[in-house]
Amino acid sequence: MPHPRPAFFLQPHYDDVALSCGGTAAAWAAAGMSPTIVTVFASELVHSMVGEFAAWKHSRWRLDDPDAVQATRRAEDEESARALGCNLRWLGLPDAIYRGDRYTSDESLYGPLHPDEPALAAHLVEELLNLPEWQDGGQWFVPLGVGSHVDHQLVFETGRMAARRGVEVWAYEDLPYGIHTPEGLPLRLRQIEGEVGPCVPQPIGQRDMEAKLAAVASYESQLRVIFRFTDDFGATLQRHAEEAGGPLGRAERLWRVLA
Repeated sequence: MPHPRPAFFLQPHYDDVALSCGGTAAAWAAAGMSPTIVTVFASELVHSMVGEFAAWKHSRWRLDDPDAVQATRRAEDEESARALGCNLRWLGLPDAIYRGDRYTSDESLYGPLHPDEPALAAHLVEELLNLPEWQDGGQWFVPLGVGSHVDHQLVFETGRMAARRGVEVWAYEDLPYGIHTPEGLPLRLRQIEGEVGPCVPQPIGQRDMEAKLAAVASYESQLRVIFRFTDDFGATLQRHAEEAGGPLGRAERLWRVLA
């Protein structure tokens, strides 16, 4: 089980940490570790980057203007980080839906990485280890890749490379994918067999669960889409945490990424 240390909580997109391991991030903050949430695919957004597929995604968020998309999502990210008590850093890579013609449908977005993209992981490792917030001996938390979103796969690969360089890396269960597509977790674990250790439920206390729910609520533009299968996202997340923890009570699922 990981113990609180200075840490980077890496999220491909603006809401992934709050949803997936927000309770753990809040606990690390409460322990005085000053964790930093690093949103990886948070580049500036210009109109020329928005193709037909990206525009469709924007319409689902009810945000049609690219300037409004970026301003809204960054404001939500800031509010969420405050709720968790974490620092926040945005990196300059574009989200998959803005990377030209590589990912222009949900089928490609949740499929294999484009052949040119694994090299980005090596670039990310170097960038992250040279950020001023990084402390030697700290931890990284990365998505496991449940759901197979290409950006989540890429950040997991970044964590795997960092583990080989001696960083203590933990993978978190990607939510809400792990909730609305439960078969995705065993599928992903089969795909990366030998690359992670056994599941470690990280207990989440009441205070940290409340911080997590407040952080998730910050992403107002996303809630109607990512929780379209429920009218009560809070109850859904709490129920999942109870299932994850079993006799331990509420928990978030983590896996040590092996070197």
